[in-house]
Amino acid sequence: MRASFGAPLAGLGLMLAAFTLAYFLASAGSGPLTGRLGTSDLLLGGCALSTAAWLSIALAPQWWLVPMVSVLAGAGSGLIDASVNAHITLNRGVRYMGWLHAAWAAGAALGPPVVVLSLAVTGSWRAGFAAMGAAFLVIGLLVSARRRDWIAAAVGPTAPAPIEAPGRTNYRRAMLILAGLFLVAAGLEATAGDWAYTQLTLGRAVSNGLAGWGVTLFWAGLAAGRVALGLVGSHVQPVRLLDAGIGISVLATLAFWLAPPLVSALIALPMLGVALSVIFPLLLSLTPSRVGAGMTAHAVGYGLAAGTIGGGGVPATVGLALQSLGLSTLGPLLSVLAMVLALLHAISCRDSRRSAQPGLGGPAL
Repeated sequence: MRASFGAPLAGLGLMLAAFTLAYFLASAGSGPLTGRLGTSDLLLGGCALSTAAWLSIALAPQWWLVPMVSVLAGAGSGLIDASVNAHITLNRGVRYMGWLHAAWAAGAALGPPVVVLSLAVTGSWRAGFAAMGAAFLVIGLLVSARRRDWIAAAVGPTAPAPIEAPGRTNYRRAMLILAGLFLVAAGLEATAGDWAYTQLTLGRAVSNGLAGWGVTLFWAGLAAGRVALGLVGSHVQPVRLLDAGIGISVLATLAFWLAPPLVSALIALPMLGVALSVIFPLLLSLTPSRVGAGMTAHAVGYGLAAGTIGGGGVPATVGLALQSLGLSTLGPLLSVLAMVLALLHAISCRDSRRSAQPGLGGPAL
């Protein structure tokens, strides 16, 4: 893209910044929009924006249009993610959430081959982006034809929500803690995926091939864990699965830090990927039990917005730390992130138990 447009090397950063800012604003505002428009209309709007954005990028004659249109792409993705995740949270179980996020992992894996195929067949990246726009158009048409599937708004089967509002202050605290969980979980996932290869090769003298396998197994573990959640997630209490995922993530980050290099690359990293795979879907599935059904759409939107900040901001901040303190600090930093995640989870669980007791912030469940 840069070569075809004659764009600056930093152009990708501008494109991603526009996308991320629009995604953040759209997902954060999705709660009120869901109440006004309904899930199906919000999802259709997201598909329409995404279709227009990717087709426009595919046809863009000049570079300056790409970052501008990326705003539409980010807004469309934010609306789609927030509306679908909120609907699944309220109307489906943990297994559906596992399959939803496994599909995300599959889509992330398919993106590069689509562009490679586009380059091989047409000699240009544009056909790949046009294919993405066409895919969003098809999905939008399917959603329009099946509007009734997106109408129901029952309390999700994962865990019962409070019968009454536990109070404005408690809601604010619960949503703030949830946003912190999403931010740290996304930050830990992105930091491990982005920096592990560099740390293993330059900081611990692991060969390029073995380090590459370690990172590949990390992402494979992330996808496999979500497929497993889709297959067997309904057989174990979600909060117990979340306990296990966060606990194993702490152990895995410590192992990545303290174990010999080969163990860090080929055992600790994949174990961390599997552990992290269930955290994001389970946090979404448990949201109604934390804030109630009426506030779930708002909480999901804020949580995804916080995850966007974590997925971009935490790896960038860690990169600055690695540059200043050395690559050997990646292990300790990952361990600290995992421990902060465990602490926030413990606080969230304690608050949820308190709100379930009469006289302590909410009615008995």
